[in-house]
Amino acid sequence: MQILRKLLPNLLVLSERVRSSMRAPGWLVGVIGLSLSLMAACTADPATRALDVITSEALDAHLRFLASDELEGRAPGSRGSRLAALYIATQFELAGLEPAVGDSSFIQPVALVSALPRPTLSFRARGGARFAPTYGTEFVAWSADPVDSTRVEAELVFVGYGITAPEYDWDDYREEDVSGKMLLMLVNDPGRADPDRFRGDTLTYYGRWTYKLEEARRRGASGALLVHTSESAGYGWNVVESSWTGEQITLQSEVAASEARVEGWLAQSTAEQVLSMGGLDFATLLESSVSPEFRPIATGITVSAGVRSRVRSFLDANVAGLLRGGDDDLSDELVVITSHYDHLGMGGSRADSIYNGAYDNASGTALLINLAQAFGRLPERPARSVLFLAVTAEEAGLLGSGYYVRHPLFPLTRTVANINVDGANLWGRTEDVVVIGAEESSLEEIVASAARVEGLRSSGDRAPEQGYLYRSDQFSFMKAGVPAAYIDHGLDFIGQMPGWGEQLLEEYNALHYHQPSDEYKTDFDFSGAVQQSRVAFRVILAVANAEGRPTWNDDSLFKEARDSVFAADPATN
Repeated sequence: MQILRKLLPNLLVLSERVRSSMRAPGWLVGVIGLSLSLMAACTADPATRALDVITSEALDAHLRFLASDELEGRAPGSRGSRLAALYIATQFELAGLEPAVGDSSFIQPVALVSALPRPTLSFRARGGARFAPTYGTEFVAWSADPVDSTRVEAELVFVGYGITAPEYDWDDYREEDVSGKMLLMLVNDPGRADPDRFRGDTLTYYGRWTYKLEEARRRGASGALLVHTSESAGYGWNVVESSWTGEQITLQSEVAASEARVEGWLAQSTAEQVLSMGGLDFATLLESSVSPEFRPIATGITVSAGVRSRVRSFLDANVAGLLRGGDDDLSDELVVITSHYDHLGMGGSRADSIYNGAYDNASGTALLINLAQAFGRLPERPARSVLFLAVTAEEAGLLGSGYYVRHPLFPLTRTVANINVDGANLWGRTEDVVVIGAEESSLEEIVASAARVEGLRSSGDRAPEQGYLYRSDQFSFMKAGVPAAYIDHGLDFIGQMPGWGEQLLEEYNALHYHQPSDEYKTDFDFSGAVQQSRVAFRVILAVANAEGRPTWNDDSLFKEARDSVFAADPATN
């Protein structure tokens, strides 16, 4: 095949000369014509046969099973999760992938610990006034570490956004000692209110609730309470209630003996009522928090919080299948494509107790499986290897992908890129494809080129204030220094009015995100998911066959992480 591709230009020149010659014998013209036809067939797009495997029917079949009631919401550690992992592993094997775990298994065990919390929370003002909000509707809380019982009594201190960011000349803590305090903080970052701060309406990691809790722990606080508003969090209180009243899961390797800590969320109305007990106005505090001169405010309110938990340790699994590369020099490098298969399990209303997670993310897992089937049909293996990785416990905080980058099956120094899918298009064809994270590296042009081949326009994050860059598994790889792209579906739907796609997702976030109503529907239109999958296929294939690796942009915050990974690996020095 390679020889034929090299000969083709010379044969084209010869053909032109023969055709221009009046004395060329007919048999020679015929032979050259036949040779050109054969070579055209041999040198046609090698992806054509493989792309034919990506179909609405295949995506529908995988999604229908993964989102079925029989899998009971695929919560980590559940029967449904085990069935889902077995299904994915079986599909990987049928697609022709090799076991990627010790050359003998598709299953990478992930040790997890969960705690089912039963919290109490009350506030007491100096004057003696007391307030005990209602669990679920007015607050949620859990123990920061999975222990049977935790109790905290501490002074409540308001710390604004709870951010220390030297590069943005911002410090909400002002070097004040908050050890032993219960911290009250806002989600998001000051750029949401002041476009001249941070990155304006593009959320930084400092705005994510995960960072805020991490910072509170680093400072020795007894706990932290996040104030929820739908605008700042990007989702309603119903999502907080469904996501944080069930089992709270962490990696077993991250459990450490520490001071008792309680963490949680307060509904905005609850926070307003609590602050008024100390003579403080929430709107005034919100306004003062946008100032770089903000300093922590002691509220004069004592918090009493307790959490009793049912704790269990268990194994769940990442599922990993390998398509080994065909180039002797490059096959030890790989592209990793990820999608999480877990969801919230059971515990919804009496009418429907199963969180099926059809869009989030049985659809992305179906797309991952179909991509594996497509790559298995390639006439030639790509130069680099491709690892198909279905990860667990994403909903608990990117735990499965976080575990993988700490315990990679192949060295991160040989991992050239991550392509992630979280949510496949279930509503029809679009004119565009949305890609998040690629703008940080040379992947941006590769993605744009793949989209153009499919007749699509590549666009960046359409809701940067929501922080989707930090909310799915590509972020685990980016933090570890691996260039990554989250290939989402487009929003400009063919045949629909402008803005219909944005309205569709707003409705999904308001009514179905992390709710039992996110379930399989017979009227799903997978034609847009096929578009999305074809773009992902072309991106992965292009990266796998490229001479060089994707590189971080010089101004990317993640470039330093990549440099650190290489510096720490003796084999690269």
